[in-house]
Amino acid sequence: MTYDLRKEFSAENYNSLISLIKEEGVWACLGESSYLIQSNRTAVELRDRFKTVLDSDDMLYVGKVTAPAAWTGYSATITNWIKSKL
Repeated sequence: MTYDLRKEFSAENYNSLISLIKEEGVWACLGESSYLIQSNRTAVELRDRFKTVLDSDDMLYVGKVTAPAAWTGYSATITNWIKSKL
């Protein structure tokens, strides 16, 4: 999932969203606003859950990642995590 909080930085919205992401239990941060999440919820369910803490002009994308996939530049820890989840 990736997101863009459009208004001036809102620590409250950011912290609320990060808390919801981490509540899913199994996740990896890919960058400032990108996460991979292992969840039993559908993309729609995750979107609906996460958007409860977003403003109307914020952007959010939730999708399923499956093999084959490709990436570069991530640490061995993140790379191994991704490989183990595909």
